[in-house]
Amino acid sequence: MQRFRHVAELLQKRIDSGVIAPGDKLPSLRRLASETGFSVVTVYRAYELLEAQGVCHSRDRSGFYVASPAKAAQHRMSSRMPVMPPDDVRSLDDGLARLPFHARAAAAMLPAAGLMPEAGLIKGFRRALLQKPVDTGQGIDEWVALKTAIAQRAGQRQAFTGQDGVLLTRSAMEAFNLCLDSLSQGGAPVLVESPSFYPVLESLRHRRIKTVEIYSHPTYGVDPEQFEHILKSTGVKRCVLMGVNRFPTGVTYSGESLARLVRAARQNEALIIENDMAGELGHGELNTLSLKAFDDDDTVVQFGGTASYLSSAYEIGWVVAGRHAARLVANRHLAGTHLPHVALQAALADYLKSRQIERDLRHASHVLAERMRQGIDLLMAASGGKVAVSAPTGGYLCWVRGPRHFDSMKLAMTAGHDTFDFIPGPFFSPAGAFSNFMALNFSAPWTDSRREHLHRLVVQMLGKAGMAG
Repeated sequence: MQRFRHVAELLQKRIDSGVIAPGDKLPSLRRLASETGFSVVTVYRAYELLEAQGVCHSRDRSGFYVASPAKAAQHRMSSRMPVMPPDDVRSLDDGLARLPFHARAAAAMLPAAGLMPEAGLIKGFRRALLQKPVDTGQGIDEWVALKTAIAQRAGQRQAFTGQDGVLLTRSAMEAFNLCLDSLSQGGAPVLVESPSFYPVLESLRHRRIKTVEIYSHPTYGVDPEQFEHILKSTGVKRCVLMGVNRFPTGVTYSGESLARLVRAARQNEALIIENDMAGELGHGELNTLSLKAFDDDDTVVQFGGTASYLSSAYEIGWVVAGRHAARLVANRHLAGTHLPHVALQAALADYLKSRQIERDLRHASHVLAERMRQGIDLLMAASGGKVAVSAPTGGYLCWVRGPRHFDSMKLAMTAGHDTFDFIPGPFFSPAGAFSNFMALNFSAPWTDSRREHLHRLVVQMLGKAGMAG
């Protein structure tokens, strides 16, 4: 275990046991460094971790204090706040400005329209509609050619499976919910990264499934040693991880980390449900390896879909389930799931097997990388470098840390419609942590209006004192 995590765990135990009460001041950096034998820098990193998790907060020139009961209640309120999943708000573009902020935040999770060229797919869809649909013989209109195409694309990223191990759904989140309903253990806790993809957290809350959080660093991701420690100490057997272009930080875990996470899960007889929704949206080379690429015994069940790069008209989801497929198929049948029209499935099958998707993904990759670069430059210039920003390797979100006094939930409930849309940090944590963080979507073109809205957001985030300083 990393040293600062050991210090953080020590403090957490003291707080949980009541030795240090809510509102109490935590030991000074030098005092705790002397007590533990670690450096002041190590202790400070531990306090930063606890602060990001909402366990404590800092006061200028005073030190760190345990979160008060009122603050903890605020975190609980934010974690229960209703959040519309992306599937429900995609078609509400014109009306979002009049909706509550949680709906606007959900819309901010969606990629900008027109990110991927769709001329080739539209042509294929029209051709498929003119042809008489062929009976698949599977009773629920599941197109074998599409399953095969999905398996082949997975194989390009060294995640090998046959078409029999692939299931189709109407969306990526429906795919995740199918995994959750089929593979969860009677409401047993599930391990999630923090920060995490918040529609996933909403699905867990809806099912009243308790979560165990593991911190994911905005640069390095989850610490494999900490992951293994949690599996051993808690006995958790189900994990939801996103190792490639992850929401909201945009970071991709190293191949070594991915391999160690899968190995730790296998050794502790745990199952990983991998979110691969942004797996195709890297800013550099295509075919980035995922957790599934290091899995040879179906320790990893992967879900994904087209929602991250195609419009809702062509949305579909899937699960690469391997030996778990039979259980998921049974649950999908019992739920009476209806799949997209076979013509759409046929068009997507042709598209996913063609060279056109490679050209389209490369185009989207270059566009995203440039818009992300421009957005981060604008953000840093407007703030004078007074905010910290993740360095995304893929996807369209970046993770922003504002000043310690900044409250993203409060701003979300008071910001006007001329402010850049954002997702408050507490949405990404079951405990409502990351109160001074936010996620920003930089997938749309940088018009003068968007630049002005971003500048206005930065002014509100820093406040007058921050801008003056």
